[in-house]
Amino acid sequence: MQDNRTYASYAVMCELNSREFRRRLALFPDEQRYHVVLATGIIGAENAKRIEETPAAIVDDGVAFVEKLLDVAGPVQDGPFRDVLETCLIAAMNDELRYCCANCMGFHTCLDLDNTPVGELFRRRAEGEDTDELRTACSQCVGQALQRTPHIDTDSAHILCGKFRHHYPATSIGEVFNRYADIAAELQRTYSLDYRKIQGEMLRINMDFVEKGLQAEPRKQD
Repeated sequence: MQDNRTYASYAVMCELNSREFRRRLALFPDEQRYHVVLATGIIGAENAKRIEETPAAIVDDGVAFVEKLLDVAGPVQDGPFRDVLETCLIAAMNDELRYCCANCMGFHTCLDLDNTPVGELFRRRAEGEDTDELRTACSQCVGQALQRTPHIDTDSAHILCGKFRHHYPATSIGEVFNRYADIAAELQRTYSLDYRKIQGEMLRINMDFVEKGLQAEPRKQD
C-alpha cells in the first residue's frame, strides 16, 4: 500500500509539472519555445541539487538532460534567452509559494488517492509498461482526484478554503528565498542573468507571501 501511495504521488507530481510547463510555454511566442524548455530544465536541475530530499538519480538525470539540451542549442548567452531564463525563474518562485491547493498541507488528504488505482497504474508505467492506454488512464484518475482540489489554479486558497495551510510556515520561508538567491547567483555566473532584477522580484514575492499569510491567519484559528 505504501508503494502505491508513493507512485500515486509521483503521478500527481507528473501531471502538475506538465500543467506548469504548459503555463510556461504560454508566456512566450512559438519561436522561443526551445528556450523555455532549456530554461525550465536548467532551473529544475538547479533546484533539485539544493533540495535534500531529491534522490541522487533525479539530480543526475536533470543535469544530464540540461547538458544534452545545451549540446543541441550551442551557446546561449544572448539577451532573448536571458529574458526567458529570468521570467521562468520568477515564475518558479511564484508557483512554489502560491496560495493554492497544491501548496497546502492537506493537499494529498483532499485528493484521497488511496481510493483510486492511480498508484498501481503509475507503478506499471515506471516499470516500463508505458503505453498510451496507461498514460490515458493515469491522466484520467489524476484529473478526477484534482477535481477535489478546486483551488489548484488560484492564488487565493487562503480566502476560498477555511482549511488551507501553506506547506511553508513563516519560520522556513527564508530558506526558500535563500535557495532561489543561490540559484540566481549561479545563473548570473553561467548565463549573465540580471541578479538585481531577481532580487527585486524576490522582495515583491516575499511581501506578497507575508500579506497573504496575515490574511490566512484568522482562518487557521477557526
